Amino acid sequence: MPIDSTLCPTPPMGFNTWNRFGMDINERLIQETMDALVASGLAGLGYVHLNIDDGWMAPERSASGALVPDPARFPGGIRRLADRAHGMGLKLGIYSDCGRKTCGGLPASYGHERQDAETFASWDIDYLKQDWCNIPFEDFPGLPEREVAQILYGRISEALADTKRPIILSLCNWGHGEPWEWARGIGHLWRTTGDIVDAYHRPQSGWSGDLLSIFHRNVDLDAHAGPGGWNDPDMLEVGNGGMTDEEYRTHFALWCLMAAPLLLGCDVRALSPATRAIVGNPDLIAVNQDPLGRQAKRAWHAAGVHLLVKPLADGGQAVGLFNEADAPAAADPWPHVPGAGAVRDLWTGATTSRGPVELAPHQTRVWRTAPT
Repeated sequence: MPIDSTLCPTPPMGFNTWNRFGMDINERLIQETMDALVASGLAGLGYVHLNIDDGWMAPERSASGALVPDPARFPGGIRRLADRAHGMGLKLGIYSDCGRKTCGGLPASYGHERQDAETFASWDIDYLKQDWCNIPFEDFPGLPEREVAQILYGRISEALADTKRPIILSLCNWGHGEPWEWARGIGHLWRTTGDIVDAYHRPQSGWSGDLLSIFHRNVDLDAHAGPGGWNDPDMLEVGNGGMTDEEYRTHFALWCLMAAPLLLGCDVRALSPATRAIVGNPDLIAVNQDPLGRQAKRAWHAAGVHLLVKPLADGGQAVGLFNEADAPAAADPWPHVPGAGAVRDLWTGATTSRGPVELAPHQTRVWRTAPT
């Protein structure tokens, strides 16, 4: 049974526990994050998916073979959290893995795909992130990883579909085997890259260690993204402290232009005003959530400056100019962008004329053109 592609007409928005909290998660954190998403106004902007990543399971399955929440950290169970989320206008996501164990060493779904899908459906789960650790490749002798991934993700996809519960499926195999070429119809989004890691977690990460390399791997896959299926360059690190605010603005702008999922990875219970202003920019969110569902195309690049152009449903375009260099740069993007007349700067809200642009190091300017 094919997936319901109508579940993801635009890239999903919300929060995931992994980037900031790793395995150190519990019921109280999830409840407080629900409250913070609503109180901050982020839920009203579209950040409605609260996704619990690795670390929620007990170390062993039940006597019947079912996954169970860790009784010490999730004493009320997952279904109660789902009910609370739904009562607040939010959606609850959960995590599992295609292998024998999750990346954190807890029970995973290999050999239990149908049972786990039925469990998640019984909990009224809305979103499943399915990881790619501890895969028993020995059970598939002679098959390349790409074909093993198609088999294992196909199993969980079919099992979810058979539950009749509308559950978004996120394929997290880090771009191995080019999932953008085959994952549409199996899942609703597929990782195109390895994990993003801010320098908050690992020195020498953040800007040069992760964000730039991920951008370069994802930016030219625009032909594969669209309503019902999205390239996923991993979650947002905005607000986790390893980059400057300018770099975080670039991070968010590029993800919006590339029609990437917008899954916050910071502690939304303690948002700084700068972080709230970046991830709460309604004009950039509108670009990401545009119903035409096009990923921006890289129209031109030279000397570390990249021009991204994203067609929009109203006939206009979102135009991004990104300077990856460590020095200021200047460029004139407009000869590469059809149309004429004034444009609106989506960071400042000001209407500006077309012409050469000065860019600070690591800066991204974004404009919206009028319909033509």
